[in-house]
Amino acid sequence: MTAEARPQIAIIGAGVIGSALAMALAERGAKGVVVYDPDLEGSLSSSELNAGGVRATFHQPLNVLCSKLSIDYFAAHAAEVGYRACGYLWMVDAAGMARFEDSEATWRSAGWPTEAWDVAKLSAYAPFIDKTDDLAGAVFGPRDGLLNPNLLKLHFRERAKAAGATFVDRLLLRGAKIDGTGVELRFERLSANPTREEKESAYLSLDRVPSPGSVKESPSDSAAVVSAERVVNCAGPWAKAIARILGYDCPAVNVRRQISLFDCRGLDLSPYGMMIDPSGVYFHPEAGYILGGIAERDEPIGQNFRYGGEEFFQEKIWMPLSERSTKFEALRHLNGWGGLYEVSPDESAIIGEVETGAPSGTGRVFESHSYSGHGVMHSYACGVALAERMLDGKSKLLELEPFAGSRFARGHALTETAVI
Repeated sequence: MTAEARPQIAIIGAGVIGSALAMALAERGAKGVVVYDPDLEGSLSSSELNAGGVRATFHQPLNVLCSKLSIDYFAAHAAEVGYRACGYLWMVDAAGMARFEDSEATWRSAGWPTEAWDVAKLSAYAPFIDKTDDLAGAVFGPRDGLLNPNLLKLHFRERAKAAGATFVDRLLLRGAKIDGTGVELRFERLSANPTREEKESAYLSLDRVPSPGSVKESPSDSAAVVSAERVVNCAGPWAKAIARILGYDCPAVNVRRQISLFDCRGLDLSPYGMMIDPSGVYFHPEAGYILGGIAERDEPIGQNFRYGGEEFFQEKIWMPLSERSTKFEALRHLNGWGGLYEVSPDESAIIGEVETGAPSGTGRVFESHSYSGHGVMHSYACGVALAERMLDGKSKLLELEPFAGSRFARGHALTETAVI
């Protein structure tokens, strides 16, 4: 067992959320910010496997603000992160239009532009959408758009490193001891070049921690021990397992989401952004092809990276889209992948100090996870807000208290209904 350098703040998880927090902390003068991850490449990370959409068209005002502030940042660094303000187009039936009208005042108050279109304007904008009998129109967010999540993550990391933060690869958290003097973390050191199967197995093993705080010692001889002042759980789909190791309960669950890549000969979607069908299927142009997916509400809970292939594409993607456009009858499946969402009970993020459960953890344990598919969209603003909370005692950028993990026990859910 080896002793590592003592960080002031240890961040568990180097995806877009952990990297954004590291940048925000280091650029605000925090010393000894160290980010630990089993796989900095992130081949199984939600930061790598998501669809790349960013929007502020949410129902909850706080979620609107998180995205608005983040998208303002993305726009200021558009070339570095691949941001394009190409819009989100929600095709809606009458009930869907009524739901969006309920949120219009929230968007207007936040200064976020949206437009309600009738079917004629939708058809003029996207003439290939030619099966519209069930539609009342569409809602368009012109500043919503797309970016490259990998470029965004690398951007956050490079800025974090330039400000003094450190990123450590191949360390998987296995045990923790937290008391009034600080935090002791015990990691398993993974092999230098693990296969995909070995990575999946390592992550699955985290689910074997039976109860919060029940594992204090690393089972591996090739372990590293780290002492820190504070620790932050930014572990994305594995946040629930990491929470157990840190001694508290997390109410979120991880579920699979599948994405297909396909083409449609003779149809150029490059002028368009994200489009969402009332069936739940979303799609956008991707490197000359089309990327699309759907959140299956009956998907079983638990880690699963398997992609359903042609059967998934035909049943879940092609069928609804072929009923929306004559052009889409000719869609051709290429490939696809499965990734994970970490979903909270109200589909809003869990951010802040861990108020209950972590032993002697007051001021020691923090968390930022369970963004329920919205992590990239909220990443910059929530990183800054949590950094302010940790360094100054309170966030000036936005109110974090409604995101606290204790809100569920208090009956203060932040229920987000504008989800895809």
